[in-house]
Amino acid sequence: MIDLHIHTTYSDGTKTVKEILKQAEDLKLDYISITDHDKCDAYEELKDINISEFYSGKIIKGIEIKCFYKGSTIEVLGYNYNYEKMKKWVDEFYKYKDRKIIETKYFNKLYDIAENQGLIMSKKEDIIWNPENDWGGKTVYDEIKRHPENKEKLPEDFWNNGVQTFSKKYYCNKETIWYLDKSEDYPSVQEAVSAIKSADGLVFLPHIYIYKWMKNIEVELEELLNNYDIDGIECYHSDFTEEQIIHLNKYCEENNIFKSGGSDYHGDNKPTISLAIGKGNLKIPKEIIRNWYNN
Repeated sequence: MIDLHIHTTYSDGTKTVKEILKQAEDLKLDYISITDHDKCDAYEELKDINISEFYSGKIIKGIEIKCFYKGSTIEVLGYNYNYEKMKKWVDEFYKYKDRKIIETKYFNKLYDIAENQGLIMSKKEDIIWNPENDWGGKTVYDEIKRHPENKEKLPEDFWNNGVQTFSKKYYCNKETIWYLDKSEDYPSVQEAVSAIKSADGLVFLPHIYIYKWMKNIEVELEELLNNYDIDGIECYHSDFTEEQIIHLNKYCEENNIFKSGGSDYHGDNKPTISLAIGKGNLKIPKEIIRNWYNN
């Protein structure tokens, strides 16, 4: 089995690089990829350790880049890139984009919206969070959920379906009161794709079905593939149904598109998702990467 979508403490995961390697070894994974958000620092650390002491499988360099698309945000995955080139782009693009400032901005905007909607909230200064590591949106969502009285004031899926629905359906959606304009904080899809290509990497579309703001995901998928130099699709993901996995595999085979797959593991930040097996039944065969990775 393989897992090509993993986050560490270098972004919003709770496990260190070495902890990930040990888990992958225990699970006997053949291939893994650490795909931290907008960073590739894990691979700097990997250069300085004896990987074989922790993990005997293969590691494919990866990164997940959040990018601006049609007024909302999506992500692209980069694989098998040149580390020095990728790191140079990351450092240059994010040089003046301080995560603490950006996430504090999002926190304040969403908090103010919640207050204006008459939701019960603790005072801003009483909410404990760290904008250098925590997400502003998740912090506000958790605060909303801390007060059961808010339930009757919110849509059922907002309350019941977790922070991912809050993100992908509400504050990434221009048609809702929760919308956050992130255009000045993230690269465009074209910029992200070009960055990965310039680093000699391959571009994949991850977790296409989680973007609840998309009115027709199949149409959006076609547009993305037609308009950008995208090599592959993440066909296996923890939030996909079996039918969606089968459909994407078939789609890739019929259109000569590369496949990838990953759990989107974040450690304790997504406690229902485990490395390699997702929510318990995810099994990603190593054969799916043979036509684009042969090391």
